[in-house]
Amino acid sequence: MRTGTLGVHLSGLLPIIRKYLYTHTDVFLRELIANGVDACQKLITIAPSEGITLASDEVKVEIFCYPTKRQLIIQDNGIGMTEEEVEKFLTVIAASSAKEFAEKYKETDIIGFFGMGFYSAFMVAEKVEVLTQSYKSGVQAVRWLSDGSETYTIEPAQRPQGRGTTITLHLSKEYEEYAQTWKVRQITEKYARFLPIPILVEGSPINQKPLWREQPLQVSEEVYKKFYKLLFPDDPEPVFYIHLNADYPVHLQGILYFPPLRPEVVTRPGTLSLYVRGMFITDELEGLIPEYFRLLHGVIESSDIPLNVSRSQLQVDPNLRKISQYIVRKVTEKLKEIYSSDRKRYESLWEHIGPFVKYGMVRDEDFARKARDLALVETTTGECLTLPEYEARISTVKNPRGFSVGFYLNDPAQHQVLAKLFEAKGYPIIKADTLIDPYWLSYIEREGKIRFARVDSEEAAKWLESNEKDSGFTLEEEKTIKEALERLTQLRVEKQLMGAEGPAALLLRDESQRRYQETLYQSGKNPPSRLVFNPQHPIYRRYLLTQDVRWLEHAIDWARLLSGDLTEETLQNFLRRDQQLLLER
Repeated sequence: MRTGTLGVHLSGLLPIIRKYLYTHTDVFLRELIANGVDACQKLITIAPSEGITLASDEVKVEIFCYPTKRQLIIQDNGIGMTEEEVEKFLTVIAASSAKEFAEKYKETDIIGFFGMGFYSAFMVAEKVEVLTQSYKSGVQAVRWLSDGSETYTIEPAQRPQGRGTTITLHLSKEYEEYAQTWKVRQITEKYARFLPIPILVEGSPINQKPLWREQPLQVSEEVYKKFYKLLFPDDPEPVFYIHLNADYPVHLQGILYFPPLRPEVVTRPGTLSLYVRGMFITDELEGLIPEYFRLLHGVIESSDIPLNVSRSQLQVDPNLRKISQYIVRKVTEKLKEIYSSDRKRYESLWEHIGPFVKYGMVRDEDFARKARDLALVETTTGECLTLPEYEARISTVKNPRGFSVGFYLNDPAQHQVLAKLFEAKGYPIIKADTLIDPYWLSYIEREGKIRFARVDSEEAAKWLESNEKDSGFTLEEEKTIKEALERLTQLRVEKQLMGAEGPAALLLRDESQRRYQETLYQSGKNPPSRLVFNPQHPIYRRYLLTQDVRWLEHAIDWARLLSGDLTEETLQNFLRRDQQLLLER
């Protein structure tokens, strides 16, 4: 039996790092800044025991751009390295000085742990030069140089700035944009804006105070809004926010913002960013945030969230579920707080938070139980009711199977006239005009108490029946009207007594087919399934007396108008016919 030592060919490993380890090239700057910040944090940690006096703002990371030379320089005045440390940590992949230091000094603010970040520089550079000098007195500075092959050079050098490290990237031509100040500042602001060590790009600081680490009681609403504009400068003001601050079951801080939503506006996915020790990691938080909260904006920071080696993706871990559950609980508590303390404000916010709550109820049974009594329905008269209040309101409207019946519309402009017929009979009509509403109504129906019917559905029409059972026509006359309407519409036609003040006719649709179509996001309407005519309406007496088919055409167009099917062209015909019939009476 023989034993051996595994070898790593750097020239073979670097293409893997470039192509598979990191999702995009920008992260090289994140990794190098993180190394500089760690060097500064190490110096701050050991300074008292080493007798080093540091001014409060002395340590820093600076970045300089040289476009004409295709060079980018990242330098710090942190702990620096000896020649021995350079050999140990720069020439051995996955040897992490940060991890070793953190374990030795029990330091929790160190960012790097994998020992891979430095090599991300070779994604954009054809040559990397490291000039470093240890904080230890009397130790020679050293220069390390590599082009990404298996060989490197190391030699004694002088560092005019003294203690610290300077990394010079000689950029490949295809990545020369990384020597542009605007580009570097853009990336630095994205990844390093909230780091605890000052970061300067060409002498200009980019750091901001991480507001989520403040005590909520010490932060004003104005400051929360100002912070939101910093993060999302082009977005409208949020409707409200939630400050997260937990030590158990996981350590978590953050701020969640609810953006304004409108049913008629397609809202882009939210931007919820994950930070670890002040460094931006990712905004792809699958597994951390329930999908029904994906439109939320804001920031989350936690050192308990496991990351993969590229620090760009989450790893599967029980802590993710704990964090997800905590966020759901905090959102629910915030909703209850607003509802209990200011019902009017809660109602004014519902158009924005309603889609979140409804989607959450459909997707998560646990959330549905917590949020059910907080869900609102809005009637066409502007009244907002909780589900229990709405159920009590319609408790007397029972179908033959004993279910309460609720009526709704999803297009107020098209159905408002038809809705008024139901309102006149005392039935509250609710608005269900968001994409989630077809699913949400079906979910509420599954509870077994309510059946919903849109105002132009077959199920809804029967509730417009008149108590007066005499149509005033003989069976033969009703048959004549029915057959004439069938010829004109090519639909199944039935009669329904709806009173002399009721509609002349209604175009009706099958409720189950229509809702199924909506859940598939199919555009357009499902076609009418039948037409019901009201023989108690005087328009049919006019038809029988004159045999003028225009009266029936008028009744049909009235039905189209009520259901929103009357096009601009047919509306013009309707108005002309109406004027003619009035003049001829």
